[in-house]
Amino acid sequence: MEQLIKGPFKPVISFRYVKSTFKKLLASAQPMEQFLAEQVLSILDKNPELVTGIRSLEVFKTYKEEIDKLMAFLFPPALSQNEIKAALYPYSNEYFYVSKRFQKIIDETPSEVNEVLRRLYKDNESSIDLNPYAIILNTYYGFNVDFERPKQIQLEDANGTLRTYRMTFNADFLNIYPNENAVEITPEILDELLDNAQDKSVWDRYFPNDSWTVEGFGLISMIDTTLDERIDEFKTHLIEGTSENSIQILEDVRKIFNIDNLEFGNYIVDKGVLFQPLGVGVHALTLQEGHSLSCKSYACKHVHESLFVKHNPVIISNVPRYHEQTEGNNLSRRLVEKGFKSAILLPIQIKGKLQFIVELAAYEINQLNAINKVKLDTIMPFILSHSKRSLDEYENKVSAVIQNQCTSIHSAVEWRFIEEAHRFIQGREAGISPSFNEITFENVLPLYGQIDIVGSSAARNDAIRQDLSKALKQIKNILEDVLATQSMPFYEQLVYKIDKSIYELEASFTNNTEQEIHLFLEKEIYPLFKYFKASGMVNDDIDYFLNTVNQDKQLFYSARKEYDQTINSINKTMSIFLDVKQVNAQAIFPHYFEKFKTDGIEHNMYVGQSISQHNEYHESMLFNLRLWQLQVMCEMEALYYKHQQDFPVKLDVTSLILVYDVPLTIRYRIDEKHFDVDGAYNVRYEMIKKRIDKALIKGTTERITQPHKLCVVYSTSTIEREYLNYFEFLQSKNYIGQNIEIVEVEELQGANGIKAIRADINTGLEHAGTVFSIADIVAAI
Repeated sequence: MEQLIKGPFKPVISFRYVKSTFKKLLASAQPMEQFLAEQVLSILDKNPELVTGIRSLEVFKTYKEEIDKLMAFLFPPALSQNEIKAALYPYSNEYFYVSKRFQKIIDETPSEVNEVLRRLYKDNESSIDLNPYAIILNTYYGFNVDFERPKQIQLEDANGTLRTYRMTFNADFLNIYPNENAVEITPEILDELLDNAQDKSVWDRYFPNDSWTVEGFGLISMIDTTLDERIDEFKTHLIEGTSENSIQILEDVRKIFNIDNLEFGNYIVDKGVLFQPLGVGVHALTLQEGHSLSCKSYACKHVHESLFVKHNPVIISNVPRYHEQTEGNNLSRRLVEKGFKSAILLPIQIKGKLQFIVELAAYEINQLNAINKVKLDTIMPFILSHSKRSLDEYENKVSAVIQNQCTSIHSAVEWRFIEEAHRFIQGREAGISPSFNEITFENVLPLYGQIDIVGSSAARNDAIRQDLSKALKQIKNILEDVLATQSMPFYEQLVYKIDKSIYELEASFTNNTEQEIHLFLEKEIYPLFKYFKASGMVNDDIDYFLNTVNQDKQLFYSARKEYDQTINSINKTMSIFLDVKQVNAQAIFPHYFEKFKTDGIEHNMYVGQSISQHNEYHESMLFNLRLWQLQVMCEMEALYYKHQQDFPVKLDVTSLILVYDVPLTIRYRIDEKHFDVDGAYNVRYEMIKKRIDKALIKGTTERITQPHKLCVVYSTSTIEREYLNYFEFLQSKNYIGQNIEIVEVEELQGANGIKAIRADINTGLEHAGTVFSIADIVAAI
């Protein structure tokens, strides 16, 4: 027979190993397997030449009917429409049986499939195909020589698109054995062969023609990996992130969706306003070039709610219908103007905040829909990573201006980053391609504390309600003045609408109420008052009203401004105080420290030997830091109440400490630029931390955190004894009152058996000015 892979093999087509495989199935406990085995063996028993072997293609082809029956057991007909599978002559690239899907590919492709298969194991036309030799060296002799390479082929489809297939080879029905003229391959000969990998004369000397017999047949299977290839290309171009790649990224997305004229864009979302994207060659599809737009003015209420409130993707499979149903808006008008008939809007959140909207648009109805939207799920991690990087790059430009304010590497751990940077630079200068290793610190213990503003959400809503109510009442007065001189039914209707809105504000305030009032002002009141002024109406209240809107961009911001000033002042005061006190804490023992401003101040501390480069860690350092934390939390709350009367809005605060005595590992997240706990078990700490501030005392409706009380949460009796000693000492220093209570905390998801110690804080205490230590406790006993 013609042997398409030239080499040392003498091929014999045989079903000997098929027979031995199915013969074993006769003893199977499965009736179906026994039945199949009987059918196969019956065919082979009637045609013994298929078992003993055939060397002639012409003879082999005379058994076509029997071979088709036998192959049906290896190529199940029910799967033939889906599987891409073929049976090959022994170590040839020529097939004698294929699945229906493989046959369809063969019929539709202009490529010569045999020729493509022939090149599968060759780097180029002149190179040696080492695959046959690899079989002998590794399978027969047991040498562990790595001949593996990615087995992929590319074939054009009926549309001329190049499709990629990954191949696997099944040799279950093949065997190899030497003939009389075979040369024994020793380790010394193997070294010579490998040193002359592309010298055919060397290989021919040790593997003469027909020196080995290969008997049986091979099976190949192919998987269409075209989409995977396209996603990899898309990922690569995103990682490169140059302006020249913008066009290539667009082409990648078009290939993934199989839409040749698909358009791709994005825009930035910041503080309720939509902006053009960063970077050269990147554009927004649904924003006017060079313009920004408020989220509320962008689209209909449903799209606004989905994108900007719930952060869910929006799919508009029929743009003309959407434009008609919504009676037109900025989004639908831009899509219609550009001729788009279907679109997908994808919100991108970074660090829990909506930052970008990715836009896809096509020129045919239903070309983008809820079904092919799932392709975005595959590329979403890469889009998210690229978006994070784009945002980080922008923030880096800002950090160049205010560099001393923007470092994310704490001084206590900076040494470890410097070490790794030195290693990276040395490797690069040595000519290798180093990677920046992950920075981790193992066996560290966390200290978490927070001072939280009580009822901040309710106070914020009340401020908004006051401002809106004040605005509505002033508008009502203006309209009533106009009605006193002009009898206008529409103006009377507006007054009625305002009264209704004021009532709703007082009765039940929600975000929807606020949104509806802003929409009412924007769509009906502002245009009307502008008309009054344009028509020559002299009214100081209207002028003041319009000027206020134009200057501040927010109508009657007084109550909300007082609230924001209060929150900012509290956070700033607490943050500065904590930073000052941290100097003393670092002097006790170097540790990683970070703080967050929310409605209050949170802080994390991690302490352990792995964090300190030179200092020797001892458990007493942890005890000293725990006592420092208690002292500072008491002083922070006392400081707040000392200045409470200076703040525009009078709010209360609560103080909370979480004590966790299980060592953790923290890992620096390169993409997020901060440390986080690492590992599934360690996440339990984060879960508890996020839930305890709203936890209740078991069996009651009372929160464990209360104003004027220091609350320490823990879960072991050892910690309880330790902190009771600290509390007793703080009583002696007049930091806390005589009332100390231990309460059980309600069961939390992922954690139970949690308790808390609570004590009254002396809000009038005088700051010690020094840091209490374990030595002070010992001296006081």
